[in-house]
Amino acid sequence: MSTFSYPAFKANLVPGLTTDFKCPNCGDALRAGSGSAEKTYSCANNHCFDMAKEGYLNLHLAQHKRSRNPGDSDEMVRSRQRFLNAGYYQDLAEALTAAIKQNGQNHRLLDIGCGEGYYLTEIQRAWPELQLVGLDISKTAVRLAAKRKLDAQLAVDSGFNMALFDNSVDTAISVFSPISASETSRVLKPEGQLIMVGPGEQHLSGLTAHIYDKSTAHGGNYQVLDNSPEFSLLEETVIEKDIQVEGSAISDLLHMTPYYWHAKPQQQKYLAELDQLETKIQFTLRVYSKRADKH
Repeated sequence: MSTFSYPAFKANLVPGLTTDFKCPNCGDALRAGSGSAEKTYSCANNHCFDMAKEGYLNLHLAQHKRSRNPGDSDEMVRSRQRFLNAGYYQDLAEALTAAIKQNGQNHRLLDIGCGEGYYLTEIQRAWPELQLVGLDISKTAVRLAAKRKLDAQLAVDSGFNMALFDNSVDTAISVFSPISASETSRVLKPEGQLIMVGPGEQHLSGLTAHIYDKSTAHGGNYQVLDNSPEFSLLEETVIEKDIQVEGSAISDLLHMTPYYWHAKPQQQKYLAELDQLETKIQFTLRVYSKRADKH
């Protein structure tokens, strides 16, 4: 499959413009319509997808869904948006951007599990010339990302069956999101870079101390790559800091993590009434290269 260079979505799309996305039904290129159908994208086989008013496509087919509303809940997504916008993970955003500049192939970047677009926003601010693509299985998350008015192509889609062409991405990132090694390898160009961010062993230890009698170390989200024939590990960096979370951001922190489902009602109430929470944040950032023989 040939690799093309296309601009990101714009409000005034040229009729017939091809996007970076392929049809999830048949694999053919999606093109913008004309006239009253300019926000309808279709392939040569006439499979059609309407762009939402916020500026994203929903390419997650109903038959591929495991639930009616897959992905993080609306409450979790909105809590994460408020918490991240408050700057508590700014150190991670800066480390991620630095890793992209140092290791990335400087052209098209894919965020697998882009959520509500915080990291894409930070990447675009630091590196505006990058072409950005963001995917997430949560429609609410992608809608919020689109409302950030990013110069990016955004779609509701699964990272395990992406509506992207082979060898069409220079750099992929995944922040706390699970991935498929083989599917990520497929869309990356030869020797493309994959940057994974997962929780360190002490991540949010100040929060978990109020929930568990004995804390269990995080396993991270990159085990799928440990023995992967598709990728080679280039480097690993640990980012950590002690932070003070204040006021309503404590509840947002709890609600944006899986710990919320493990916290008892009295623990949730106690945390909601705290004025301040001290905790360590710790992230493991790993840079991988797609092996040259995996085309």
